[in-house]
Amino acid sequence: MSPLLIAILVAVVVFTAYVAIDTYFSRQQRLNQLQGAEELPDEYYTPEGQDALVEITDQPSSAAKGVENFLRLTALNVEQAKKELRPKLMHAGLNSPDTPAYILLYRRLIGFFVAALGIPLLLTKDPTSLQYAYWIGGALFVVLGLFGSQLYISNTTQRRQQNLQRAFPDTLDLMVVCVESGLALDAALARVTNELGRAYPEINEELNRTRLELTLLNDRSRALINLGERTNLVAFRSLVAALIQTERFGTSLTDTLRVLSDDYRHTRLMIAENKAGRLPALMTVPLITLLLPALFIIIMGPAYITVKLQGGLFGGG
Repeated sequence: MSPLLIAILVAVVVFTAYVAIDTYFSRQQRLNQLQGAEELPDEYYTPEGQDALVEITDQPSSAAKGVENFLRLTALNVEQAKKELRPKLMHAGLNSPDTPAYILLYRRLIGFFVAALGIPLLLTKDPTSLQYAYWIGGALFVVLGLFGSQLYISNTTQRRQQNLQRAFPDTLDLMVVCVESGLALDAALARVTNELGRAYPEINEELNRTRLELTLLNDRSRALINLGERTNLVAFRSLVAALIQTERFGTSLTDTLRVLSDDYRHTRLMIAENKAGRLPALMTVPLITLLLPALFIIIMGPAYITVKLQGGLFGGG
């Protein structure tokens, strides 16, 4: 590789490391602010105080602001782009206010540099066996440069939703136990987050954020609806609808949660049985392509060698 390509690659790696470190420290700072949110004075429970709290927790860092100013110089409508990108990031669990700026920077500038690194590899002609390695590496660079951010968001969203779906029945069971013991919804959520923090960090983060919103926002229904919008799962939307109905009409929270818990535990069992039923069909392809050739070699190999040594099928060759 030429020195120019090496320099560009090093610059991309250094910038990515800087963005990761900056995002980590800014996220830690916001977590510390949210942990102390429950001790806020009474003025934060007014609409003006809630707006101030939103500004505290949703303001991007200075580095992200610099990135946004740079993107504006490229004739990009940053506000509109962030508005379109925010729901996808929210479903992926990327709630940092710095993330949209860095994703847009990658799509607008860095992705093209990464794709450009792959073009010389695709055009490289090497008479040795490394030719295919150059082509594969170049194709990877081009794909990562053009579709890297979309693939990252899509894979993160899918993995997060799978974890939330798997943790949902256990969470409902624990909520039923907490409510039956006499705890209110806010206290039950606090207990659930303490118990499931290590086992299911994704659902712990969502429930903890919902608990804080129930404490700080005047509209409790809005806080519950936000939970359904962030997760974008049918199970959580059903839970949100049941909790809102309980809040409005005073129905039994214990009975509601117990019915939902039984329903989704059976649903998870049905999903597991469905996956188990698909295993024979999925095993057919590796059996045919990998095991059967080896089996034929083991069975027919000695016979073939014997026929070869005797000069033919009937000998005398």
